[in-house]
Amino acid sequence: MSLDPLVAEVTVPVNPTQAFVGFTAQMGEWWDPMLTPDPPTFTNISVDPNGPVAMVHGDDEYVWGRVMEWDPIGRYTQEFWLGHPEDEATVLDVRFTAAESGGSLVRLVHSGWMPGTEEVRATYTHWGDLLARYAAHVS
Repeated sequence: MSLDPLVAEVTVPVNPTQAFVGFTAQMGEWWDPMLTPDPPTFTNISVDPNGPVAMVHGDDEYVWGRVMEWDPIGRYTQEFWLGHPEDEATVLDVRFTAAESGGSLVRLVHSGWMPGTEEVRATYTHWGDLLARYAAHVS
């Protein structure tokens, strides 16, 4: 088993700033409800540019991250502990750059895995699927 970063990429037909907005402010619109604590009650994901990232289920919020960097012209980074303890937080780093073919390349790197978290890391197989949902949303 590995501690290497998980990497997923997608090209979307919008400029990097629009890609950033679609990823951050609209995350709850493309996130798969099956990857939440209670899919039937999932309503949104709240992303505070200066603080927590939380899944919203009715009146309840489940915090699963904290924004580290918010740069609407190219980068979103957050601490990430969905599915593992906060004291074992990993890092999601998402870059939005102009693609040679037009639109934007969105590159997600999920890193910061610590020794002993190999089995947890192995369960994160959905980044490609999530980016496909995101790409369909912003297209």
